[in-house]
Amino acid sequence: MDIEKFTHWLTLVANFGVIAGVVFLAYELQQNNELLVQESRYSMLQNQKDWTQFINGSEEVSNLLYVKGNQDLSDIEKDRRFGILLGNIFTWQWEWEQSKTEMLGGTELPVEAFRALWRNFDLERDWPELRLTLRSDFVTFMENEVSN
Repeated sequence: MDIEKFTHWLTLVANFGVIAGVVFLAYELQQNNELLVQESRYSMLQNQKDWTQFINGSEEVSNLLYVKGNQDLSDIEKDRRFGILLGNIFTWQWEWEQSKTEMLGGTELPVEAFRALWRNFDLERDWPELRLTLRSDFVTFMENEVSN
């Protein structure tokens, strides 16, 4: 009987150990999820900062982006402008996707900043080509929320 009691106690202790392990694992998963949210938010901030520095760090880039629709650009300048805008739009799409998955921890998308850049860069004229490379639901978001 002593061996049977000992076995029961050992099983009880082992079960408590398993429960404690599960609780600890849940806590670690929560911590990891919070870290992922913070990393996503930081990535969004870093993207915005890098984009601003990229625009302001080069007069040539600024001239390509701030050119208005009635100004003539060479074919090479048009291609460079398109590539720069496409890179930025892909960043916006990533931020939008992250906001849909709650990976930004409830952080609002900077839609007003998107609108300002849409106007300042005269994106309307490049949009028909840009939209072909993007997810259709993101295109809908841009057309409903940003371009108006």
